[in-house]
Amino acid sequence: MTTSNPLFSYESHVDPRPVRAHTLVVTMGSFVDAGHIQRLVNDQVTDRLENHRLGHFDADTLVDYRGNRPPIVFAHDHFTRYEAPELTLVQATDAKGTPFLLLTGPEPDFRWEEMAAAIERIIDDHEVRLTVMVQGVPMPTPHTRPVHVTQWASRPELIPDNRPMFGTIAMSAAFPAMLAVRLGEAGHDVIGLSAGIPQYLAPGDYPDGAIAAIHALGSVSELALPTAGLELVSGAVRAEIDKQVEQSEEAREMVAELEANYDRFTARHPLLPAADAADLPTADEIAAEAEKFLRSLDEPPEE
Repeated sequence: MTTSNPLFSYESHVDPRPVRAHTLVVTMGSFVDAGHIQRLVNDQVTDRLENHRLGHFDADTLVDYRGNRPPIVFAHDHFTRYEAPELTLVQATDAKGTPFLLLTGPEPDFRWEEMAAAIERIIDDHEVRLTVMVQGVPMPTPHTRPVHVTQWASRPELIPDNRPMFGTIAMSAAFPAMLAVRLGEAGHDVIGLSAGIPQYLAPGDYPDGAIAAIHALGSVSELALPTAGLELVSGAVRAEIDKQVEQSEEAREMVAELEANYDRFTARHPLLPAADAADLPTADEIAAEAEKFLRSLDEPPEE
């Protein structure tokens, strides 16, 4: 039986009563998502797995539109394609047939405590046992080294082999961090995964970071999310980055310095093993994916 939830509404065609899921994955925005890791992970769920929308939060109540104005298009003589912000709950089934929930959307501007309580009710109603939060953070690391995923949790027993990179740091709160505190206080298990993205690549898509985040998600939750499409794109992206770096002496020096710093740090604090060569796409696969991407750039925009 589901409880009353004033900020959240199930879709009219959905009967939420039989919905059960062991894991809730949260990719809600915060002050940063380097490499667009959250969107890339969302795309793997919504584009490549069986899924349907369960419900949504009241964005009009939670989001400051003037502080983060939604996009709209002016086409010749009229406005069109207004994209209203959405905070949605999706039910998906992973590659092994395991159901899970995905909560995604922009960070709420208002009523944090009420929304945290609403999410806790969803967790209780659907018997969720683990909440996993995923994001990308900019780090002084080179793109030529494996992406490290920093883990944190509501209790240390959830990440027994974790090797913390940081001490105690005071910072401004983001909603996902506050949500983790409230869920932990209520006795719910929470794990956070922060993929470290090279700071010079943080503004754009970084598929290698999303792959690392998905692998880490699988390790802590046993969910099987696909990465094949990301691996193809990541090969093309790495090749383009290498090309750009090679053309600039300043960029080469920067990357070399980051590599040296990374290697010194990992010599003292081992992080992640390098990717298995068998997991990397072939040259033909990279070329095909790159050609597909370039063709998409030539397609005329939708009217």
